[in-house]
Amino acid sequence: MKSRREFIATSVAGAASLAASSGQTRNTPAELFFNDETGRKDTAFIDSTPGDRNMADRAEDPRITRARLSGPAQVTKDATVAEIAADGTMTVLFKGTNEWVCTPGNENKIGDPPMCVNPMGIQWMMDAMQGKPKPTNSKPGMIYMLCGATQRSNTNPADKTSPAIPIGPHWMITWPFDAAANGLPTTVRDKGAWVMFAGTPYSYLHICGTPWEGAEYQEGDKAVWTMSYAPR
Repeated sequence: MKSRREFIATSVAGAASLAASSGQTRNTPAELFFNDETGRKDTAFIDSTPGDRNMADRAEDPRITRARLSGPAQVTKDATVAEIAADGTMTVLFKGTNEWVCTPGNENKIGDPPMCVNPMGIQWMMDAMQGKPKPTNSKPGMIYMLCGATQRSNTNPADKTSPAIPIGPHWMITWPFDAAANGLPTTVRDKGAWVMFAGTPYSYLHICGTPWEGAEYQEGDKAVWTMSYAPR
């Protein structure tokens, strides 16, 4: 049985070959759909091919599949899927109906993982990508990276040269957390949580795994000494 990574790699290669044989792709202007709290409208385009593939065909795009794996199904099933450039330009692959945007990322590029982001998370992410002195999101944002990620540094958001750090599946609350004041660790780990970029304006809470890990409590269940839940 192929691993998910092998499956995705095979799918991407097949899609690239199909695109090459079917002619040039083009970007068609689409309705502007993303507004941050300042009221700015970001440029958005729909990636299309001659003949205008129907929605079912577009949903099979391996980039869309990969992007949707980055977050919980409750969010990703109705999310917009788009590739986002460093200047904030979005190339929309699938236009959703909720406020979330999922991106396929580039598994061959450090610091470009698949992710699913809400509006305040997008604002935080774009500020970091553009090297702004501090993030401008006015409320906490959320970013899911349930496919895992690689990045250059745990302490410096501007680092673009250090060796890659592998990080497992996680999700993020993009709001300035004070690690010392809250008794939180600041080192990379495979379980639990830590404050990444501690002491910088881009500090945020990094939580390993998914919000749905662990056994669920059902009314009437007893608590065993490990604090996992088991039926009566």
